[in-house]
Amino acid sequence: MIPLGMVAPGARVKVVAIHGGGRVRKRLGDLGVTPGTELQIVQSGGRGPILLAFKDDARLALGRGISLKIQVEPLDAESE
Repeated sequence: MIPLGMVAPGARVKVVAIHGGGRVRKRLGDLGVTPGTELQIVQSGGRGPILLAFKDDARLALGRGISLKIQVEPLDAESE
């Protein structure tokens, strides 16, 4: 598992765990990011927000702090 904020652009990942308080988990859940959700990293520069794509081309921008609380595992090409 690695933090979402450390994943390279273009990679597809699956959310494994969210480390944070109840407010963080609830907010991400309200946005559709829960354990088991598959995400694709659209943009992830050294600074600024991370842009994600998921669920039929929905887009979501997350700040670096929140992205480091989301643990993910890479999806290999076979699972797509």
